[in-house]
Amino acid sequence: MVFGEVKTISDSCDVVIVGARCAGAPLGMLLAQRGYTVEIVDRNPVGTDTESTHWIRWPGVRQLQSWGLVPALEKAGCPPIVSASLDFEGRVVAGGPRAGGMAATTYAPRRIELDAMLATEARDAGARLRERFAVTGLVVEDGRVAGVRGSGPDGPAELRARVVVGADGRNSTVARLVKSPVVEDRGVLARSLYGYWSGVAERGVRVVFRGRRGISLWPTHHGLTVVSLVFPPEEGPGPGRAAQADFYTSALREVPEVERALADGTLTSRPRAAAVRNARRQAHGPGWVLAGDAGHHKDPVSAQGISDAFADAVVLADALDAGLSGSARLDEALAGYAATRDAQRLEAFAYTCEQAELRPFGADFLDDLDRVTADAQAVQAFVNTFVGCDAEADAGWLGESH
Repeated sequence: MVFGEVKTISDSCDVVIVGARCAGAPLGMLLAQRGYTVEIVDRNPVGTDTESTHWIRWPGVRQLQSWGLVPALEKAGCPPIVSASLDFEGRVVAGGPRAGGMAATTYAPRRIELDAMLATEARDAGARLRERFAVTGLVVEDGRVAGVRGSGPDGPAELRARVVVGADGRNSTVARLVKSPVVEDRGVLARSLYGYWSGVAERGVRVVFRGRRGISLWPTHHGLTVVSLVFPPEEGPGPGRAAQADFYTSALREVPEVERALADGTLTSRPRAAAVRNARRQAHGPGWVLAGDAGHHKDPVSAQGISDAFADAVVLADALDAGLSGSARLDEALAGYAATRDAQRLEAFAYTCEQAELRPFGADFLDDLDRVTADAQAVQAFVNTFVGCDAEADAGWLGESH
């Protein structure tokens, strides 16, 4: 061996999953539970923070329940959320969502906690996890993706697999390397700033709309509350973190109800900024497939990203099982996954884009709210729709509100 030469490690498995967060980690867990050899790689250490709306709506919570992970989430310090208060220009609809005669409890975990928990479950199920592993290229044989090349703490490695899954977020390396075409792009429709507050007494989800701005409060891990401000791109702050912080805190203070809710609170760090492009990509090709935000991402205004990632993991695990076991042709199985993804998401994608435009509420909608607040059953139905427990996969929660 020439001095200084770095040896490339070569491994082979059934599936390589790039990305160890809300889509990749559950997918790895589900496949490993079925006996497949799985390599999950992520360029970051497990538990690294990421931009996120935090809130897991009811469909996602149901999935966590089916995996037996809700007790672990609560044990890690994430409080249950059993009520919702929705304020539309001073008209307030508030109550406790219910499903099957019981409280529909939701959660808004920090991603540093949630992602670490999911990665641990995947590893415990038998998947191999490589942290700090950056994918730099693909292995391609006879026109099919047959693995990835990259480098981690142990040096360069070539990981061969029957299928490569890109679950690496909206800036997916896998999507870029396979040149997955964008099939719909609505661009950035809204911007947001969010921060963590201590000392806030709010114990439910609280959403307040004023003009073309929306403010949301969710209790999260370790006694903190994440407070999000959504606003049109043209209303954004000037450059620099200080300008962002001033814009954020000023906007919160302008709404008396929010100012009172935060009166005893302390902003624990500078607010973080997000501007999400609403776009979806082709979901699969020869030897590769995309899951979660890598293939379909939309504005956080509808708070469906985490639940969508979980749903992708479940559907894709079934498709890969069919294709890898031989009960179906692999490419046909992946095409079925893509069709299911689109059937589940296209309506929600269009709805989210409409809501992200933050148009003022119509007079008819506001009049309807007055009637809703006077009817206990209507209030129950409204908050149920908001958390997503009125249907298996709903298109949104405000209906024709704007």
